[in-house]
Formats: sequence, structure tokens, C-alpha cells
Amino acid sequence: MQLRLESRPVGEVLIVQCHGRIVAGNEVFTLHSQVGDSIDKYGDVVLQLDQVEFVDSSGLGALVRLMRAARSKGGDLKLSGVPARIRKMLELTSLLSQFETYDSVEEAITAAYLGSRYSRGKAGDARPRMLCVFESIDVCTFLREVLCSAGYNAMTTLSINDARILLKATKAKLVVISARLQSVHGKSTLKALEEIDPAVSILILDEDFASQDPGEAAEKLLSSVGSRLAAPGQ
Repeated sequence: MQLRLESRPVGEVLIVQCHGRIVAGNEVFTLHSQVGDSIDKYGDVVLQLDQVEFVDSSGLGALVRLMRAARSKGGDLKLSGVPARIRKMLELTSLLSQFETYDSVEEAITAAYLGSRYSRGKAGDARPRMLCVFESIDVCTFLREVLCSAGYNAMTTLSINDARILLKATKAKLVVISARLQSVHGKSTLKALEEIDPAVSILILDEDFASQDPGEAAEKLLSSVGSRLAAPGQ
């Protein structure tokens, strides 16, 4: 089965779900070209291997190279959901100890944010930390740039489930949410996030935020964020 990769950013960590086989040829080329470029952008990458059927010697070598490339740039390549057969292969080749492996993506993301790379970045960083959740990656980029330019430490993601993971890992004080994401599978987003942190503040964006004039949208966003963070207890 040909290797297929599905990627999604969760804050500053990229999750890559792998399907199929990681073997010599096009599969290894695909892995190197897509994940290698992502390392330059994100630093920390989590490979989900629970849907991987087989890894040959070339594929294993590719994983090692990518891991070393990430670490040489201050990041890491973590593995999650490693199948028993592949874990056994890593043990037999004495390579298991070289990788950080986790049972779930959530554990891997949390470890990334608690790791030395982010700890060093956060040391002395007094900027208010917040999450932005929007179903459009372009709007996420807009939100992050506006907020970071204004002096905030903003992270973005496309789903509430990933926001829950980030909230647990980063202890953000404010979550900015698309109006279309106020409920997930019939459950209130506010309640879902309060289960992680009862003190978290939620800011719901306008329904038409994505189509508003950028200058006006940015001005209103920063005003609303400032008011929320200035509220008692924030």
C-alpha cells in the first residue's frame, strides 16, 4: 500500500498521520520531502504510526535521519501509536531508545510543549498566552499574526479537540473561537474547554469575521482581547 500522509498543525507542533508502508522508493521520498520541509517550519513533528503496516530498513533509516535533522534545529521528531511489530523492530535494532515514543498524539503534543525547546522560549516570556480556533487555516494565520504583532503569545489550531490538547499543555488564559465552533458533537465548546481549565476565558468571534474588512476586524479583535485579559482574574 502506497504511503499516504495527512498533516495538521496543532499550535506550533505538526501532526502527521501515516497510512500504508514506509519503504524504499517513492514512499521514503514522500516522507522526506513532506516531513523534511515541515521540520524547517515547525521544528517539532509527531508521526502517527498506528496506521503503518510495515517499515523496511530504508524507511527506518529515513525516520532516524528526520529525527536527527529536527534535533539539529532544536526541535524533535516524536512517534505516537507505534504498532507492536514496528516497536519490536526498533527494539531489535537498538533504535527504540533514540526516539521519543508515546501511546497517543495528545501525550506527544503535551511532551513537546513541556520540552526544553518551548521551556527555553517561555522562560521570561511574559506575553499573555492564548489559543485561536478557526476552521480556516488562512484565518488562523491572520489571527496569529495580528495577535503576535500586538505583543501576545498566540497559537492556532483548526479544531476544538486539538484546542483541548493545547489548553492542557500550555495553560492559555484565553481561547478565541470561530462562531461556527461553539459546539462539538452536540456538546458546548465552553463546557468542553472548562473541563480542562475552569478558569479559561472564551471569546467568540463574529459570524462573518472571515469576510470583514481586515483592519476593522483586527481593531475589534484586539479591543475585545484587551478587555477580556484586563478583566479580574485574567
